[in-house]
Formats: sequence, structure tokens, C-alpha cells
Amino acid sequence: MFRFIFMVFAASIISYAQIDCDVTVNLDQISSAKDRLQTLEHDLESYVNSQKWSTDDLNGEKIRCTINIFITGAADPNSYTAQAFIGSSRPVFVGKNPSAKSTPMVRVFDEKWEFTYVSGQPLYRNETQYDALTDFLDFYMYTIIGFDYDSYQKSSGTPYFRKAFTICNQAPSNAKGWERGSGSTYAKYNLLEELLNPNNQLFREGWYSYHYRGLDLLATKPDKGFENIQVMFNNIKKIKETSNPRTILFKSFFDTKYGEIADVFKNYSDKSIFQLLIQLDQAHQTAYEEAARGK
Repeated sequence: MFRFIFMVFAASIISYAQIDCDVTVNLDQISSAKDRLQTLEHDLESYVNSQKWSTDDLNGEKIRCTINIFITGAADPNSYTAQAFIGSSRPVFVGKNPSAKSTPMVRVFDEKWEFTYVSGQPLYRNETQYDALTDFLDFYMYTIIGFDYDSYQKSSGTPYFRKAFTICNQAPSNAKGWERGSGSTYAKYNLLEELLNPNNQLFREGWYSYHYRGLDLLATKPDKGFENIQVMFNNIKKIKETSNPRTILFKSFFDTKYGEIADVFKNYSDKSIFQLLIQLDQAHQTAYEEAARGK
């Protein structure tokens, strides 16, 4: 029985090892250099979707993600500043099969990105040499894969989080967007440091419980699914009480999941769950209060 379960998991994780990314580029905030950026969207999308991000033998299915880029400045000859929204999702399973429903995995708005881009110049992936354009993409692809893998098996995303963290450490100290943040302010370095910090292991275990043993069981074993989803909330509470009360991980998790959480528990019989959620995530208190009233 264990071997069968493992083989099913292995097939799932192999199926979702690669990337299918939709890239959009918005040029509304700049008045010049638009002609030099007409191919940026195509080039970045081709770069991401043509890479083999894992050595796994794939079955054709891929992780879905989006990158929405807002160019905020252009300087001669080919230097640009931008902000970007990065999002990914994975299907919610019913038994062994993916359903039509999906769950958001990563939702990040990165406000600091400076890069050089030359239209028509090929983009190459080089993991040993810093490049402000491709390293940004590589960082988020590895992070997305890490979260996806962690949702199917405990801590199985570690190799990909380590790759993303290596990219952070290779960036020059003066590179905009790669510096360390402070407090709960988002920074790429801090996000990966927290993911790989043993003090936050309970968060990653909860991430697995929330998805593979929680959302994926709601259709077939709802009582167990609800119970396992709540493991994540209890684990966050433990970390807050014993280690770090303010982490990017917690904010990122609730910013990404609060709508889904409110909807999942809207008709749940034990309304005390909302008291815990409000305690852990005051920023989305209104959503939880409305869900507690069945709205």
C-alpha cells in the first residue's frame, strides 16, 4: 500500500515539475523607449517556457504561472526599472485526479527590479554568473517549483529553494531588489532565508498538510481534510509563540490564501476557527468575519 501511494505521489510531482508561464508587459508608465521593448514579452515568455527547470522525466503537465511586468522607467541605452506580479497555482485533486478547481500557491508583488535588455539578443541561463534579467526569472521559477513540490511531500521543495537562495547570494550587494529586508517587509533574500530556516520547519510541514492532506481530501474525506488544513494555522501559531512572531512567510501565506480559507470554512460548523484566523491574520479580519456569518 505504501509503495502504491508513493508511486502515485511520484507521478504527480513529476507531472508538475516544469513551467507554463504567461508573461505580460505593461508600458503605460513610460513615454520613451517603447519601441525597444516590443519583443520583451515574447522573449521572457519563451525563455521561461523553454527551460528544463528540473531533471525529472515529465509527463507533459506543467506548473501554471503568470508574470505581469510594469515598466516604470527607461534609461539609455538599454536599462530599465520595473515592478512585477508573480503568481502560480496548482490543481486541487479529487482522489487521484486533478479537478477543475485550482489553489493559488505564490502571489508576490516585487517592487524592485532593474535590468538591461537588448531586443534581439538571445537570453541565456547561466547559474554561475549574475544577470539581472534572467536571474530574476530564475529565482521566481525555482521558488514556484519549491512551493509546488512542498505541497505534495514534506520539504521536497528544498533543492529548488536552495537554488533560489543561491541566486540571491550571487547578486551584487548594490543590486536593487536583491538586498535584505527588515521586519516583515518583502525581500527575496528574506523569503528564502525563512523558508530554509529550521525554525520555520513547521510552516513547511503545515503547507503540505494544508494542500495534499487538506484541500486534496475535502471532496472525498471532508472531516479529515478540514482537520488537516487547520494544522497549518496551529503550526503558524506555534512559531509565533516560540520563535518569530513576524515573518514574510506568514504574511505571504495569508495574502495568498485568505480568500480561499474564508470560502472553505464559510459553512464549517465550528466557528471558533475564525477567532484563530483573526488572531493570526488581522489584516484580513473583515473577510473572516463575513465568512463566519456565511457571507
